[in-house]
Amino acid sequence: MKRKVFRTVGIFLVAGLLVAGGLLLYIFRTGQPDMMKVKADFHLTATELYQAFEADEAAAMSMYAGKIIEVTGRLEDVETNEWGHVTISFVDPFFGVTCTVDSLVAAKQAERIALLARGDSLTVKGRCDGMLSDVRLVRCVVLE
Repeated sequence: MKRKVFRTVGIFLVAGLLVAGGLLLYIFRTGQPDMMKVKADFHLTATELYQAFEADEAAAMSMYAGKIIEVTGRLEDVETNEWGHVTISFVDPFFGVTCTVDSLVAAKQAERIALLARGDSLTVKGRCDGMLSDVRLVRCVVLE
């Protein structure tokens, strides 16, 4: 009797581990799409994007949230945090459009990011996450 219980538990344990391993493999192999290759849903200036959210945040959220947006504007500020994520600000450092470049992408684009200076005209592409005090784009890549 004891042997049968251990055998049944062992079979379920192995089956569970196989299912969990398969799910993890699926999740890690599909990954996130390469933002350099993803087509942008919208092409806007930083001022246009910020003004759309400032005028009617609900309408702008329904139009832009979760979408891939290519934003062009005058660079206001570039900062790198302790995790290697780069934050690029357009329009104004306190209110405007803020783009976050993940650390892995920032490492790949290190030369391009190092050359950025305040006042440069810049185009970035990322996914719109909405607005807090500024419009947030995440998973950004620097295009020009």
